[in-house]
Amino acid sequence: MLSLQLKSGEYLTIGDDIAVQVFQTGPSFRVSVKAPREVPILRGEVLERSGQRPEGLRDRRPKSPSEKARNAKNLDACLQRRERETTARKNQANLLQNVETVLDRMDELADTAARREIQALRGRLEQLRAELSA
Repeated sequence: MLSLQLKSGEYLTIGDDIAVQVFQTGPSFRVSVKAPREVPILRGEVLERSGQRPEGLRDRRPKSPSEKARNAKNLDACLQRRERETTARKNQANLLQNVETVLDRMDELADTAARREIQALRGRLEQLRAELSA
């Protein structure tokens, strides 16, 4: 199958008797066909009602400009959300590191009873780190 890209107003010929010209009208386009009367010309939708479809055609229509814009907007929103989540995880990791530094300093200054409490806090800190990693 031959696939061409035409600008508005350009045309192609098929044999000596058929010419096809393309015109863009806003978001859609028009196709003008000059062919002998004995050559049947049908829209694809009409032909497909009879269960036929020419071989070699693409199965999907190209995406509309609005669908492309919507997909781009959704992708951008997803990337921004992922960046915010990454930043939040980094901030949480920094906060946990700061808490650990405070616990180290408290451990140096604490008595035996306070050290048990500090060890319990360290255990909870490790649980938080594990949750962040998951």
